[in-house]
Amino acid sequence: MISLTINGQTLDVPENTTVLKAAEQAGIVIPTLCNHKDLTPYGGCRLCSVDIQGLRLPATACTMLVAPGMIVRTESPALTRYRRTILELLLVRFYDAGYTHSNGSPTIDSQFAYWVNYYGIDMKSTMAQKPFRLIDSDPNPFIWVDKNKCIMCTRCVRACAEVQCRFVWTQAYRGYDLRIVAGADTTMLQARCESCGACVAHCPTGALDNKMSVKLGPPDRLVTTTCSYCGVGCQLDLNIKDDVPGGRVLRVTSNAKAPINGDHLCVKGRYGYDFIQSPNRLKQPCVRKYLLDGTARPHNRGSWVEVDWDTALDFAARGLRNARDQYGVHSIGLLTSGRCLNEENYLMNKLARQLLGTNNIDCCERVSHASVVDGLESGLGLNAPSNSLDDVANEAKSILMIGTNTSEQHPIFGVKLRRAVLWRGCKLVVAHPDFINMSEYAALRLVHRPGTEAALVNGLMHIILKNGWEDRTFIEKYTTGFQDFESCLDKFTPEYVAQQSGLDETSLQHAAEILATNRPMAIVWGIDLANYPAARRNVLSLINLQLLLGNFGVPGGGVIPLRTQNNTQGACDMGGHPSYYPGYQPVDSDATRKKFEAAWGKGLPTRPGLTATQMMSAAAEGRLRALFILGEDLVAGASNGSHIQRGLHNCDFVVHMAAFDSETSRHADVLLPGVTFAEKTGTFTNTERRIQMVHQAIAPQGNARPDWLALTELSRHLRRNNGDGDYSDWDYHDTSQIMTEIAALTPIYAGISHERLEQITCLQWPVKNLSHPGTPMLSMEHFAGGRGRFTRIEAAEADS
Repeated sequence: MISLTINGQTLDVPENTTVLKAAEQAGIVIPTLCNHKDLTPYGGCRLCSVDIQGLRLPATACTMLVAPGMIVRTESPALTRYRRTILELLLVRFYDAGYTHSNGSPTIDSQFAYWVNYYGIDMKSTMAQKPFRLIDSDPNPFIWVDKNKCIMCTRCVRACAEVQCRFVWTQAYRGYDLRIVAGADTTMLQARCESCGACVAHCPTGALDNKMSVKLGPPDRLVTTTCSYCGVGCQLDLNIKDDVPGGRVLRVTSNAKAPINGDHLCVKGRYGYDFIQSPNRLKQPCVRKYLLDGTARPHNRGSWVEVDWDTALDFAARGLRNARDQYGVHSIGLLTSGRCLNEENYLMNKLARQLLGTNNIDCCERVSHASVVDGLESGLGLNAPSNSLDDVANEAKSILMIGTNTSEQHPIFGVKLRRAVLWRGCKLVVAHPDFINMSEYAALRLVHRPGTEAALVNGLMHIILKNGWEDRTFIEKYTTGFQDFESCLDKFTPEYVAQQSGLDETSLQHAAEILATNRPMAIVWGIDLANYPAARRNVLSLINLQLLLGNFGVPGGGVIPLRTQNNTQGACDMGGHPSYYPGYQPVDSDATRKKFEAAWGKGLPTRPGLTATQMMSAAAEGRLRALFILGEDLVAGASNGSHIQRGLHNCDFVVHMAAFDSETSRHADVLLPGVTFAEKTGTFTNTERRIQMVHQAIAPQGNARPDWLALTELSRHLRRNNGDGDYSDWDYHDTSQIMTEIAALTPIYAGISHERLEQITCLQWPVKNLSHPGTPMLSMEHFAGGRGRFTRIEAAEADS
């Protein structure tokens, strides 16, 4: 530690701490414009200059490192004059056209405007009197560019390079013509801008702004919530204006305290919010006219009639109950969603099992990853990633990325991996049949034939064993089945694998060396791998590779299967699975079933139910008579849309609850209007098992209702008696009560409550009790029997 004095206050700070950071730790504010906590210190604006005893001239606090015995003074009349002069000189080349004001003041109180006002400078009279650059000068659809307000702090340049790793912005020309340009003075999109908005978030003057909302004025309040796009689980601030009943979303901004993404967001999270207030939203419950008339169902189900909620729920309950009573509990199916809250998925599971008596419940998105999850369960006994995203991005020395286009499917995690490569020197090997964005950052790119993934991985393991790169100690202590597995690799020579995969032998040798000699190594895969032929076999091969190298139970190691939707993991955790109660407690276990029977006060089905795929086949064949679909467009999201449509058409009764009309809702008999993530409170669980709060920001649109509330009210129309269990009732007034029930019945969520998440932001399961800190990394003790299992993979010819 180094001792220094700032404004008479003695401080002890670590070595290599800047004076600015030391002052911040002491609560001393030093003005700055070019500095940002996420960016490399630049020292360009010089507004943070301070007096240091022994130096003749003021020094920039953002670049000056502390030294033993240093005496610093951050305020003096001379420093005040110095800073005023800097700001006045910047204003000479600054022009505010006033386009961002709605009530006589700027929409955004920029950092630059704050310091100008703080030092008593009148911006209007001091700044340039006319624009010298075009306003809104770039055709980027999301980012507003006004270089009249640029002060050359280069925060946009550094943000693009250091945060997003795209290098769109740079400085060009010299002298009086010096300015920030995109690429070689082209448009942003020509410079390969990804429109993430990092430059906007870091701009201190408003020279860069959000084009969609630049003229809408300031918000009345900010609501921090969790993004609903992908499985990364970024947090963001919804900027709300209360000028209409219930409020409206003006814009989305990043939140520096977000645990996963900090100040950063992707283009979807920052700019893809217009769907919340879309005029195409469903706003009123509807039922088919034949139901109201009491006649037979027409071939095309007939026309819609808007009704009140009580009427719609009564018809929904009647249709589900009639199917159960006439054809048995196996004639009903429920499909839940990776877009809905944990609490809503839990209620769907309870509705299916307690009130309807069936295990025919599944999450549509889970089916896409079913083979992957089956491989994880078989090889490791896990149902989720072993390590966290930040752990991989910060600790892995090499990464194998296979079957995922991460930059597009999970953009913020893709950015984290770019940073790992560029700023830490992590070695990235990309195995994908197509050229993807991450290929640009790879130390080695493997373009293999689709269907040869398992052969490729077996070939890598053959080379590893041949060179003695395996971790024998780990294998002996933490694995089973190694000898049987080892013998199956004999034929996977580099020559054989090259012939099968289309790769050259040198690339295979190089890939094996990178992954084996740069440990810990992590493996990342996504939906592309899940959709490849023999996905389960591919996953087992990847698990074999990590077991062989001893990459489990260590920071920067493990396997990261990336979930596609924002809460696919949570939907599975909450019992959106035909074989599991919440927390992956098997339905065919007598002890587990009795536990839930006691809690819910009802006898429960004893055998696993149908998967989503099996439900659609059963519906097409006339065996599934009623279907309740929550929050999903089955038809648009399926590769076999015609098969789904046939099943929906043949199903006697379909209830669909969603925020938008869709191809699926056209096959429904009852249509219930749901809400978006901005209109409800609860939790999501991201791809790394991280549970985070979702906060309601605006009132539901029209007469739409949150799914949990609609399900609670539906239960009142369905049930005949309450039962006598501790949790047999459905008297939920908010989602915190539902989470309390989840925690009581689900060991991996036992320490979760809304109150706790409000205090510490997020937790990663398993969370064993209310004092447990969560589990960012699953150690070997979490594996089945404390050991990973090697599996013989006889992959040979490419699958078709």
